[in-house]
Amino acid sequence: MNLVDVHCHLTFPQFREDLDSVIRRAKDAGVNLIICSGVGPKSNREVLALSKKYSHIIKPSFGIYPVDAVASMLPESEKKDDVPRDLEVFDYRDELTWITQNKDDCIAIGEVGLDYMMVKDEVARAKQREIFEEIIDVAKELGKPLVIHSRKGEGDVLDILESKNFKKADLHCFTANKKLIKRGVQLGLFFSVPAVITRLEHFKMLVELVPLTQLLTETDAPYLSPEAGGRSEPAHIASTIKIISKIKGLSENEVAAQVWKNTQELFGVK
Repeated sequence: MNLVDVHCHLTFPQFREDLDSVIRRAKDAGVNLIICSGVGPKSNREVLALSKKYSHIIKPSFGIYPVDAVASMLPESEKKDDVPRDLEVFDYRDELTWITQNKDDCIAIGEVGLDYMMVKDEVARAKQREIFEEIIDVAKELGKPLVIHSRKGEGDVLDILESKNFKKADLHCFTANKKLIKRGVQLGLFFSVPAVITRLEHFKMLVELVPLTQLLTETDAPYLSPEAGGRSEPAHIASTIKIISKIKGLSENEVAAQVWKNTQELFGVK
């Protein structure tokens, strides 16, 4: 099988000690493509370096994480994420310029989008939407797909994508209700299913609703592990394929082949 992880963070500290082993396990599990996403200036450059070191399997996606994008506007009490990390305060326009200058080195732009769970302030949320619209314009200009973070802001993400007539996007870890999932399907968007589908019924429901032709696989490693409290890694894609195959009533090979075809369609890989 030809497996793919379309969204993970292998530059994060959780992989500092054993990344070679992580890559080897992924290859042994049948993973032939890993799209590693940045979240800001520092991680974008780390993702680029990682893709050069492991060029046989890793492709980079350069991102502007929605919480970091407005970090300078947030009070100290809100200047945080739900994972232990320091927010990066930067000028998103400078980073969009860098992404444009390095467009030939990336396969996508992401992760980007909206995060209303961590950003409560309405002015900051409005700024997130403004930035997201600018990012979509850059993606159109560069001909790049987007990997989209939409936590608690899924409806606004779909509104903006529809208003911009932008369909070249993966809704990463989409946790919205059935109505919004169906709307995303109607808009022709892709949905990447994380390995946490092994223990979260929501993603099984999403797989039931979304046609196989619009499904992708991801891990969001090191997060969303198939085992509670564990570290996720690209090798876990094999578990996701098994569950999708059961839900869709198809063989694992058929599911993997269609997911690979979807990946080729969205990201332009060969």
